[in-house]
Amino acid sequence: MLRPRLKTILKSFTILVTLVIIFGLGIAAYAYYALGKELNEKLESKKFIVPTEYYAAPPTFFTHSLIKVADVEKQLLRQNYRRRDYDQRLLPGDYFIADREQCAARLQVGLRENQESCIGWVTLETQTRDVDSSIQVLVVQNDGLISQIFKGAPFVEVPEANSEAPLLAQYIGIEPLMQKTVTLGEVPPTCSNAIMSIEDAQFLEHSGVSLKGIFRAVLKNISAGRKAQGGSTITQQLVKNYFLTSERTLKRKAQEFVMSILLESRFSKDQILETYLNVIYMGQNGAFQVRGYGSAARFYFSKELVDLNLSECALLAAIVNSPGRFNPFKNPENAERRRHAVLEKMLGLQFISQEDFNEADKNPLPSATRTLASETAPYYLDAVRKQLEAQGISADGLKIYTALDLEAQEVAQESLRNHLDNLEKNNKYIKGLKEKKNSLEGSILVGNNTTGLVSVVVGGRNYRMTQFNRAIDGHRQIGSVMKPFVYLTALLNNTPEGQPYTPITLLNDEKFTYKYEGQAWSPDNYGKAYFGSVPMFYALKNSLNAATASLGLQVGLGNIIDITHEAGVTSQLRSFPAMTLGAFEMYPREVLQSYMTLANMGKRQNLSFIRRAVDSDGKEIFVHQPAPTQAIDAAATASLVSMMKQTVLSGTARSITLNGFFNPAAGKTGTTSDNRDAWFAGFTPYLTTVVWVGYDNNTPHKLTGSNGAVPVWTQFMKKMGTRFPAEDFPWPENTKKVVLDQDTLQSLNAFKEGDPTSVELIFDAAKVPSGF
Repeated sequence: MLRPRLKTILKSFTILVTLVIIFGLGIAAYAYYALGKELNEKLESKKFIVPTEYYAAPPTFFTHSLIKVADVEKQLLRQNYRRRDYDQRLLPGDYFIADREQCAARLQVGLRENQESCIGWVTLETQTRDVDSSIQVLVVQNDGLISQIFKGAPFVEVPEANSEAPLLAQYIGIEPLMQKTVTLGEVPPTCSNAIMSIEDAQFLEHSGVSLKGIFRAVLKNISAGRKAQGGSTITQQLVKNYFLTSERTLKRKAQEFVMSILLESRFSKDQILETYLNVIYMGQNGAFQVRGYGSAARFYFSKELVDLNLSECALLAAIVNSPGRFNPFKNPENAERRRHAVLEKMLGLQFISQEDFNEADKNPLPSATRTLASETAPYYLDAVRKQLEAQGISADGLKIYTALDLEAQEVAQESLRNHLDNLEKNNKYIKGLKEKKNSLEGSILVGNNTTGLVSVVVGGRNYRMTQFNRAIDGHRQIGSVMKPFVYLTALLNNTPEGQPYTPITLLNDEKFTYKYEGQAWSPDNYGKAYFGSVPMFYALKNSLNAATASLGLQVGLGNIIDITHEAGVTSQLRSFPAMTLGAFEMYPREVLQSYMTLANMGKRQNLSFIRRAVDSDGKEIFVHQPAPTQAIDAAATASLVSMMKQTVLSGTARSITLNGFFNPAAGKTGTTSDNRDAWFAGFTPYLTTVVWVGYDNNTPHKLTGSNGAVPVWTQFMKKMGTRFPAEDFPWPENTKKVVLDQDTLQSLNAFKEGDPTSVELIFDAAKVPSGF
């Protein structure tokens, strides 16, 4: 009775084992295929770690703008350009500087006597076959003005020239990274031999796993009574660190074996070694991970990898084992001992001679670098990340080409910091608040009117002190920055008498009380001074509250809100009288957006901090396409802009011209009634710049837009606004320019001592009053 049962049991067991084997083989085959596919994709892209890379905007140069040739050369040298003689053939990444005669010879054109020099280059990105047609040359006068720009050859005049976008920062997730990808051809053989000697002497012989190495490591560890040596090959280290977790389990070890063999069977030793040397963790530079030999050479030796000597290559190989323990800056004794071990291995394998060993072994270790890496323009990158997040785009692994102007960002940060430091030192009231641990803050946004690209984001005076980005997330009362939209609404409508509003329509600047919903509201002028009957342009340039509020009530609060939204403001606005004077909150971005609409004669342009973003395959994930729409009547907007120009020439922002910025500009100061916020939003035909100054805790600072924000705007624009031609705004065709002389100004009650004796205004051609 037992024999048939035993046969049944054996038969069932055999079937079960067979099924298990088949199932196991199926899983193994699937795992082999899946792991192989993953290896193919990642190694072929040469990126086991795909960082997010941020690039700044390429430096751009325009005719009729001011530069210093030495500054342009510094920019090129930062990008590792090579200087050549003016008559030599240029290759990608070459530049030359020439005097007048040399420049004329190179360009084959006649130059004027005041054209002093020129600087020309071929961008690093240029294909060799396109070099001759891609040379860009700036011709500079003795006063620093770019008088002509040529591109060729044959050379033709063009309006602007560019270099390439510089790399700003790299990240893995939220961790900043230092990584410079190199080819195996850029790795000195001494460095390759050093890393193989100490980490995997049989690298060129094994097939991914070295049984000899494992056996030797086991014996070494048993004799030492601890883990004294590892048995992993370079291939296994690559797999372990960049495909698998750090858990110590038999499953993970088995996966490591399989994937290492797969890696070796599908890719060459050169491919594996090159990838390993590009992604291996090499230490920490402050908050920045140092990844790969390219960035490690720069960090530890301030050199390019190709320039390292034997001693330096041996030290990099030493660091690989444990970047913390063998850091030459923090643990020099450990680093020197490990470097000695590397050199001994190289000597034993006959990679170096005894003489080489002796010389390299006595070389001093590098001294610590003076400055740590720092994230460039952190407030700007914060704005970029928030834009991507708002659009549902993950930044991981993307190349993000931003609109950041590196020089302008630096100038803006310096302008804000200098002004705030000066106020805390010399303004008695502000100084007292500083002594009570109150830190005055500010923000700056700068946008290009033509493209809508934001080139500067300064969210505070010091990112290390506070990461709150006031330029993006600060929601503050805007005060008189709102007033232009009251006047714009009027210019689009008629007076109660049925006549069109124009820049010289008379308003009542008198004390009044407005009653609504059981409340009484009486707007006060600054300094309690009232001027009686004054024209609109005069009321706006001097920021007269009573006249503005009276006008706002006449044209309708709802109409003002509609126009403000049309200009690009998205914050909710409530229809109450004090809204006409800016008694509500806005984000600086909204101020930039709406004032850019004014600068563009009513065309609203979408803002973006990003020019484009591409994934690791080069596919465009996002691209900014300038698409201006005519949101507000151009003629009415032009009339308003001409009125806002008077703010800069002789109004509340007159210090701009008094302090040396003479390019055509328009704008409006903003001061809240409680003196908690100071603003200035101003624009030229090319740039719109918004400045805010205040305390995060809303402490009153007793500053106005004129002395709190205008100085920052002026300092910035004197350096960056003058890069653009000093041209007036492009007035629409259906407008007429009207010049008011002193007699006319006096008859309009719009002239006081020190004012200009003539005022130029723009009118809708169909609304010019008789006699003008």
